[in-house]
Amino acid sequence: MSTTESSAGVARGKQPPRRTKPAKRPPRLASLQLKRIDAWTVLKVSLIVAIVLFFVWMIAVGIIYLVLGGMNVWTQVNETFKTLTSSETTASLGDLITPARVFSIAAVIGAINIVLLTALSTIGAFVYNAAAGMAGGVELTLGERD
Repeated sequence: MSTTESSAGVARGKQPPRRTKPAKRPPRLASLQLKRIDAWTVLKVSLIVAIVLFFVWMIAVGIIYLVLGGMNVWTQVNETFKTLTSSETTASLGDLITPARVFSIAAVIGAINIVLLTALSTIGAFVYNAAAGMAGGVELTLGERD
């Protein structure tokens, strides 16, 4: 067959052979062991998370304070406190619940939580490293997405 006949055959409607799709292979899997966690990295990450949670805590306290203030809970608690602590001979004390007192106590609790969360996370990393040294660590199997 000459080259003109072969090109004429393609032009008449004969199509070149199609390429077949390659067979789909299953996702690859990798089995790994987590043998060590860097304590310094855990300290930095847990400190950042604890600070973010501190701000979440303060916003939550503020929202709860405003909601309960809108329902006059603080007014009733302060009036009950004044009634219970005042007498004819002594002057009554100030309000029991004030915004400054609520937020200062919430800030102290939040600061304690920052220290505890950071310290416990770092200690947890040391404990994990010691346990992984004895037992070999945690086995992980990582897989490719389909």
